[in-house]
Amino acid sequence: MKIPELLQQLLSQGISGNQKQLVEAFADIGVTTSQSSVSRALKKINAVKSVDDRGNSIYTLQTFAQGQQVVSPPSNIFESLVHCIDHNGHLIVMHTKPGTAMTVAKFIDDKKFEQIMGTVAGDDTIIIAPKNVSLIPILADHVKVYLSSIGIME
Repeated sequence: MKIPELLQQLLSQGISGNQKQLVEAFADIGVTTSQSSVSRALKKINAVKSVDDRGNSIYTLQTFAQGQQVVSPPSNIFESLVHCIDHNGHLIVMHTKPGTAMTVAKFIDDKKFEQIMGTVAGDDTIIIAPKNVSLIPILADHVKVYLSSIGIME
């Protein structure tokens, strides 16, 4: 049996995890494979990357209830990446979906806002350092409008 078929079988049995954990699951059943092979197989079987109840990234199979229609993904893949933007008079902090902060920060950096000194992005949080703290509320609003205009924030 090929890696994609075995992977689909593992995932359908309820075994899930990140790519490294899936390689270990293969080893447990006596199959030697690499993380890159697992990555290609995940794409081939259309596995879905999601988050478990502890916030860890895992891969699972898409499951649909009998008779349920498959809903196509949104036309804009960046739709609603930003959960909220807040500020405290010194910094602007944005919270995003897990794993998307660097992408959103890149959009902000590429816009080259005159009043932004720079951004720092983690996994799901972005810190925006303004040039002038007295303009933070206005700058936060400008960032919100920009992100809404490009479809990243509702």
